[in-house]
Amino acid sequence: MSRQAAKRLFSSLARQAEHSCIATSTTSKIGLAGRTTIQSLGGAGAATNMNKRVRCPCGRAICLGNHNYTTSATAQAAQPQVAEEPAYADPDCVSTDLVSRHKAVLKHFPTALSVDDYMSRVEIALAGYGFTGDNAIAMSNLCRDESCMVLEDKIESVFGSCFSTHGLGGVLTCGVIGIKAGLSHSPVQGGKERYVFFSFPHIAIGSNGDVGAISRPNRPGASSACGALIACTSHLKSEGLDANLKTPGEHDPLEPEYSILKQRLARRLKHEGADHNQLDLVSVTKAAERTITSDLEYMISKAVDTSKADYAVFTGVQIHNWADNLEDESIPSLEFVGVGKSYVVVNGEKTYLDITQVPALSPRQLKLMAQASLNKDASAVAATADGMIQEIPRDYLMRRLGGAVGKSHISGKAGSWKEYVKTTFAEAHPNAPKLDEKLFADNTPPKSDGFTSFLKPKA
Repeated sequence: MSRQAAKRLFSSLARQAEHSCIATSTTSKIGLAGRTTIQSLGGAGAATNMNKRVRCPCGRAICLGNHNYTTSATAQAAQPQVAEEPAYADPDCVSTDLVSRHKAVLKHFPTALSVDDYMSRVEIALAGYGFTGDNAIAMSNLCRDESCMVLEDKIESVFGSCFSTHGLGGVLTCGVIGIKAGLSHSPVQGGKERYVFFSFPHIAIGSNGDVGAISRPNRPGASSACGALIACTSHLKSEGLDANLKTPGEHDPLEPEYSILKQRLARRLKHEGADHNQLDLVSVTKAAERTITSDLEYMISKAVDTSKADYAVFTGVQIHNWADNLEDESIPSLEFVGVGKSYVVVNGEKTYLDITQVPALSPRQLKLMAQASLNKDASAVAATADGMIQEIPRDYLMRRLGGAVGKSHISGKAGSWKEYVKTTFAEAHPNAPKLDEKLFADNTPPKSDGFTSFLKPKA
């Protein structure tokens, strides 16, 4: 089916659904109330109203959203405003909390979508350009932090196992050869390979709104994310940008990824004219997204042959909005994606995508999709004017990140078998050069150390 034909079909279905909703609103009130709670979540005094519907500025109750939106303040002020109240919500969750949590995230990242909502829109948009989980390989570039596995699981539920190029803070250090290695694993369909690149640095915004705060399974007290970007923020503010402008290729051998990350951020911020005294974690995280996106696109230009392959790029910021204390089962944990660049390159032609134009799934559909990565259907769902919000179940986080199921924990006492597994070990090359040591021809290691490649040059 062509793109235009698909759009006509969806528009027709939307109009039919709208007419059906209007025609049956008075006769099917009781039946609808039995299935879905339609609420106004604007405040404590809001009452249930079966006929209240959030409409698009165009006036339709159900709309594909094919309008020209803008982020400029002047143009936004001239546009009709969509009601902020959710159209409906899961009756088994405190939806007002989910909505307020989303609003707190939107203050820092105005394009943020719930992770399941985001992935559903990406999958639908990609299908329109011939990309599916069966004919494409996902190339994921996230931070090394285990908390980022939530997004990785979501990506892999669509595309299968990813080729990972992860680095501290999301910095790309695999190089062109590393990128090409992943591309060589792609399925081939119709004589073409297809790649989908995902690249996201990450940040935590706790359930109480604290930027950088995150709770981790089986670890008391507050933790933070992203640790590498928090360190960069501190060092760049105290040292300044100029002190961290290094020649490309230079790095600290004991801190290769971190030193490269800091250097790349310093160069980008210097280019953008940033004041290092005004940096904070949010601004540095956004700068990391821009920097890493540019690096990724440059390496793609060196690695991808568009005569033989199509590809897509999706970038942004992964946002952890978890419970401040994961031991408290009453506080839901959420995961968002601040949307950055989105585009496809098919037959060498680049097309930018606005995934917010893809209609959000219903709560039931969203839960079915989430099962592919969560293996259960016990999460809360709420709806806002911006999209759907899906909870990340606590049990999943505890199992995926902490390795513990429920509240069972290892006592910490040593096992009685510890003496049986003891052994001794002799290092074969005790004098091997360390990471930060230089090896020159005049200090060639002795032959007994096993080296044969470091020979003194002939006189």
